[in-house]
Amino acid sequence: MDVTVLLRCGWGLAVISCIVEFLPLGRLSEVARDFSRRGKLKLSPSPEKPPRFTVPQSWFIHFYVLGTMVNTALLLVVLLFAYACTFPVSTWESPFSIMMAQMGGGGSVDAGDGVTSVSDLNEHQFPAWSTVLLLAMMELQIFRRLYECSHVFSYSSLARMHLAAYVVGLIFYPAASMTLFTQHFQDKQYVSALRTFVLRRLALPCLHHSLPSVLNPQISLLEYMKSMRGLQWFQWVGLAVFFLGWTQQYRCHMLLASLRSKKAHTGIHGIEKPFSQDKRKADRYEIPRGSWFEWVSCAHYLAEIVLYAGFVIGCGGTNLNIWLLFAWVVGNLSSTALETHVWYKTKFEDYPESRRALLPYIF
Repeated sequence: MDVTVLLRCGWGLAVISCIVEFLPLGRLSEVARDFSRRGKLKLSPSPEKPPRFTVPQSWFIHFYVLGTMVNTALLLVVLLFAYACTFPVSTWESPFSIMMAQMGGGGSVDAGDGVTSVSDLNEHQFPAWSTVLLLAMMELQIFRRLYECSHVFSYSSLARMHLAAYVVGLIFYPAASMTLFTQHFQDKQYVSALRTFVLRRLALPCLHHSLPSVLNPQISLLEYMKSMRGLQWFQWVGLAVFFLGWTQQYRCHMLLASLRSKKAHTGIHGIEKPFSQDKRKADRYEIPRGSWFEWVSCAHYLAEIVLYAGFVIGCGGTNLNIWLLFAWVVGNLSSTALETHVWYKTKFEDYPESRRALLPYIF
């Protein structure tokens, strides 16, 4: 099955599962919502007796470790391909490499595989660089989340998540990276050129313990930077929207982390919590304030939706798989945000009435 079709089916099923959470389907909807609960929505009675089929919420870090490995590998491949499309190395073909590529299923230079000559790579320059842009954005997001999990957040020993949610989390970032990597796979010539490039320029030299002939030593850094001028206006807009959500989510996460630390400076104000050293109160929750939390209960979720909207805009809004990825992010976070909002209002009598769950003044 074509990888893009497989991803489309996967994201489609994920979106349907989110819809089920909002429908009045009785036990089925409740089971779906229970799978999505985590953290304070799924606290264990005691560290010694956690609920069955759950894992610690601190295992979130596994998502980002795996996601980093997959996304970095895909980013490196497409970055080298984009570089080769922009600054081709004319001496990379050799009879031996052509013969090995044919044996490996990569086609021949005159077999209509989209790479009849080195110059033919130039026509794939735009889709290659647009893919680099989206994967670089994802790289920033995964690395920041990895840093936050390891250095910012202090997860409660009682906070759990369902095993099913853990499996979905492990799949999410590799699937998201692959979705961005394959955004131009509807272009068969592009796919053929990328496959041939990987076989002849990367795989074969590595198999023969030699460096791939990818980089053109005659290209200056200035010329390399000029190649980025080919990005379209919507890509720059998508990048700006992504950074808006990216910076706001980091700000919101710092605010949340400060509520559980003795002293933290979030950029808004310093918050002192002397009770945090008291083990009996280590799992105490408080009302988050500042930044987008003044309008919604789950400002960090709203920021994540904004940054993923940057991916949709960055691809020009033409890729269905990226739309489905965005739809799942919105559906999954909306369900959790609604339950979190109800949890806050139930737990705190002085909770601000003007706040909404996810969208200011709307939802």
